[in-house]
Amino acid sequence: MPRMQIGFIGLGAMGLPMVRHLLGAGHDVTVASRSRPPIDAAIAAGARDGVDPGAVVAASDITLLCVPDSPDVVEVIDAALPALGAGKTVVDTSTIDPEVEREQHERVSATGASYLDAPLSGGSIGAERGTLTVMVGGEAAVLATARPALEPFAQLIVHAGGPGFGQIVKLCNQLVYAAQMLAVSEACALAVKEGVDLNVVHEVMTHATGDCNAIRTRIPFEGARPDTPASNGWKPGFMTALMAKDVDLVLRESARVGIAASSAELVQPVLAAAVEAGYGREDFSALGKIVRTRSNLP
Repeated sequence: MPRMQIGFIGLGAMGLPMVRHLLGAGHDVTVASRSRPPIDAAIAAGARDGVDPGAVVAASDITLLCVPDSPDVVEVIDAALPALGAGKTVVDTSTIDPEVEREQHERVSATGASYLDAPLSGGSIGAERGTLTVMVGGEAAVLATARPALEPFAQLIVHAGGPGFGQIVKLCNQLVYAAQMLAVSEACALAVKEGVDLNVVHEVMTHATGDCNAIRTRIPFEGARPDTPASNGWKPGFMTALMAKDVDLVLRESARVGIAASSAELVQPVLAAAVEAGYGREDFSALGKIVRTRSNLP
């Protein structure tokens, strides 16, 4: 793999382990983030402090963004525009509004630079293990050039299509996963109410037609399975606040193109209630605590 000058902006639960994989692959990495501790951790791993987004882009051939929401991406692009031009590539791995993302494609392309939207699936565990799935929107030729900056933390890289298509595919994934989590929470609440052991539910459903990622990894009852967030202090693999944001994006995009999104309409208020209850920074399986409360379960 060729050694590359890579910038990375946004060292959160996903970004910092992704940077470690890039460094492990032998790339030169310059970083920036809003808080100091992850910058110091990245520097300790071998990265350089880029101070701010503009300086990171100036020092890098390919710059990856991994920030929470659409306004954050726009803010970074605003700061980076003076440093962009021919030979530069920006890859946004955040999950944001597809229309906002298409606007960033246009803004960056107008400078002569290249742009990809490349949202991720796999959560912080996938980032730590280097097994993320990356769904990419933009030109295939740009992706071919950028692949060495994605492969160190990715198990699968899929070219989804043109600008914004990566974001659309990610929202499709989030719609299904959030709906799974609500259904699993309600199924587990029903089982507990009836006195059924959740280990029995897990064994049956992982070998039956109800099998899904949520039943395998996120039964939302403490102690039911040892490797779930519920049994580990609700430590997030993916935060409730972020899933709530993503489902809001699903509803916005569905309304824009005129399709029904009934399952998103069902799960959105449950996620909102979980955020309101103070579970925003816990794993999104904490929406199961809302289901439990509404079911008069402890």
